Amino acid sequence: MDKHILVLDDDLFTRKLIGMMLERAGYRVTSVATAEEALETLATSRIDAITCDLMMPDIDGASFLEHLKSNPEYAHIPVVVVTAAGLSGPLEKVRSIGVAAVIEKPFLDAPLRAALEKALGTP
Repeated sequence: MDKHILVLDDDLFTRKLIGMMLERAGYRVTSVATAEEALETLATSRIDAITCDLMMPDIDGASFLEHLKSNPEYAHIPVVVVTAAGLSGPLEKVRSIGVAAVIEKPFLDAPLRAALEKALGTP
């Protein structure tokens, strides 16, 4: 498959779980805990898609996505938001920014892979 996915989540367990699911599906995965680390990775690696949490300690996911989508170098990268249920305000904001999909935690492997495949345009 050779698609490189950036997993951004401050929770170590969630990062490992998403990473394991995606690696098992054939993706190459880089996992980071902060938006700052994500931006550093984007500057040095070719990333095909991003999974992003919304509630993070340094820069929240919505602010990270606004920055990402306003930068012409990264605006084309599809993003799948993986977040806790019940965040209607932030979810409305990220949907207006333009994300490929929103997956609510707790999540299953199949919907996450399906959302990424759709975002990447792969069967």
